Amino acid sequence: MKINESTSGLVEYEYAVSKGVDIYDGKFFFQSLQSSQLKSFDYEVTTYEGEFSSNQKSGNWVFSDKKMKEEDQKFVSGFRIVKPATGNENRISGKFQDGKAVGNWEAVKQDFITSEVQDTLFFIESTFKDNRLIGLFKSRSKSISIQGYFNADGYFHGDWEINHQTEDKFIQEIRTYEAGILKTYKIVIDDKTFDISYSGFDTSESRDEGQWEDYSLEEGYFKILNLVDLDIKQSVSSSINVSINDSHQKGNEFIKNSVLAFSHNSGFDIWNSLRGSSPLGLGKFRVKKFEFTTEEKQQIKETAENFEAIQSILNEFSDNPKVEIGKPAYEKLNEVELIFNIYKNELNQLKRMVEVITSDAFEFVNRDEIYGKIWPKLRLPIEVTYEFQSELVTKSHEFPKVPERNNFDLGQANSLIKRIREDVDALYGDAKTIFKAMEIEKSLSNDEKRLVEKKDKIESLFNTESKENDFNNYHERYSELVLKLTEDSFNTYGGLKIDEKKNRIKGLLNCYDKLIDFYIFLKDLKSKNERLDVAYTKITFNPYMMVDMSERIKENIYEAFDESLKPYLFKKLSDDFTCESVDFAMEDINMIYQKMLELSKRDTKQEEKELRREKNPEAILSVLELKLKY
Repeated sequence: MKINESTSGLVEYEYAVSKGVDIYDGKFFFQSLQSSQLKSFDYEVTTYEGEFSSNQKSGNWVFSDKKMKEEDQKFVSGFRIVKPATGNENRISGKFQDGKAVGNWEAVKQDFITSEVQDTLFFIESTFKDNRLIGLFKSRSKSISIQGYFNADGYFHGDWEINHQTEDKFIQEIRTYEAGILKTYKIVIDDKTFDISYSGFDTSESRDEGQWEDYSLEEGYFKILNLVDLDIKQSVSSSINVSINDSHQKGNEFIKNSVLAFSHNSGFDIWNSLRGSSPLGLGKFRVKKFEFTTEEKQQIKETAENFEAIQSILNEFSDNPKVEIGKPAYEKLNEVELIFNIYKNELNQLKRMVEVITSDAFEFVNRDEIYGKIWPKLRLPIEVTYEFQSELVTKSHEFPKVPERNNFDLGQANSLIKRIREDVDALYGDAKTIFKAMEIEKSLSNDEKRLVEKKDKIESLFNTESKENDFNNYHERYSELVLKLTEDSFNTYGGLKIDEKKNRIKGLLNCYDKLIDFYIFLKDLKSKNERLDVAYTKITFNPYMMVDMSERIKENIYEAFDESLKPYLFKKLSDDFTCESVDFAMEDINMIYQKMLELSKRDTKQEEKELRREKNPEAILSVLELKLKY
């Protein structure tokens, strides 16, 4: 059987069958034995033992949760070899009738050493009737004990005494309830009684049913009591004030843990994990509710969202390694860091205020009475001083104005948090601009490394003393132009500002790629010329001389290209040698060579006639139907 997401084990039960379905009826035993996830224990054991009657829990039931560590020694019990264990046990025992808790119940937590009880950590006893806690309730541990009452309707009622035994004094709390409404609260320290009240927590005689609601420990009753400060009517020293607040917190926690222990263990409902019962009524309170208006609900929502955004931005900024990297170069990062640290230092004040305002319990507190108590005592300066490049810099900064104590409410709280977020957003926007610039600089640095590598390669390729085997007369002709263009463009780039460099670097990298391509282009021209020479040469065999004779074909076209057009193209490039013209020239010259190859293979009588004795390059381009890009 699976009890919850983390607990499953073996079950033995007696049952009847009705309409093909098992009905629990009779004895029931469940045990889960699992390896412990806690380092100090070996095993965790969960057991249930009781009876069912027609699928309803009935009679005596026991729940046990043990955490155990095996001891080394062994002994024999019957025909079993057994190891003793050391650990602790939470044990709950009580009675059900028709699935409802009745009679006397007990809960105990004990420490065991070698399978023997060593110490009782707490012991709780009370009475249930019709599934509700009623009558006397007792709980005790080594340092604190409780005695109180529940009335017939399950409300906390009468005097609840909480006794604290500290190392140096005995402290007693007396909380008096009337049918769930807290009427008085006293703490006795060293035989002196202090009268205490809760700011904004109604203990009046008013019974306006439209405003008073039932509230349980499970729903978070003590969240309401812990939401605001205690008001102590007498004048007390700081040490007494600490003792009172500490006892109040411990008393709240012990009451909650003691009462809920009857039905809750490690976050799950013990009895409702099995069939045949309904949730136990573990005491009720009556609290007055102060309904939120629609506007207040919206203000609370905005306050929570803005505060979460502020925290997120401050943490994101402080976790960014670019802050420390960029501070030596960017003054603004030093300013933003200091202002953010000021806000961080004040976050505890703001956090307490926001936690109160956004708590579910806030609707059960008279807000007008506690605004002054949750007023954020922020210390926001009018100027900031920080160090930048070994010098102190002082600047004014317009921090949000903190509302006066007597002018503080939910609207003012929302407005304050909103203004802080606007300030933080704006500053973080400045910081992100710097972070982006740093990213660009990093990218720019990588690009510049590539630029230098390409420049070095171009200079190596076009150096007239180059040892490259492919260096030819075309390379030699353009060497000076290429090297000058490379050097001039590199020097011009070096003198640019950072923003201008970011805009120019990609274009310059592309230019250097074209110059490297130009080297390969010039290397290939030799083979292209040889190919054209072959295409425009006719080879015939002379039988009289017994040799091959070569003869130029389409001589007018070839001479127009070789003697006029080709020199014109290379001179035109030399006269206007730029990255763009080099790119276009390579395209145009490749296009013309391809055109010449096509002309060698087709009828060109008309072109030959028009190109007879033609020396004008523009006219030649027109006859060949060629249009240059440069």
